[in-house]
Amino acid sequence: MTNFTCEEINLIHKLWIHTCFGKGHMLIDNLVKGYPSYLKGKMKDDVDNLLRKNILVKKPTRHGYAVYINVEHRLMIERELKKHFNPL
Repeated sequence: MTNFTCEEINLIHKLWIHTCFGKGHMLIDNLVKGYPSYLKGKMKDDVDNLLRKNILVKKPTRHGYAVYINVEHRLMIERELKKHFNPL
């Protein structure tokens, strides 16, 4: 079980809401969209950190790299999201 920062949980929650598992994916630029400009660099670093932890998987597309949630960690991620977001 890994500990997630608040920013990492928010990124995972955004992917969860948009059902980005395997076939469904989201471009990294679209994932950090909506956050203040001074946080975007840190959010991209958090995406890289989640990729290193094997929580997210990176996939090349025509428009750049996209990420999705690793299905092997889905139950653990769901438990973590329920702790932070009550009505998941």
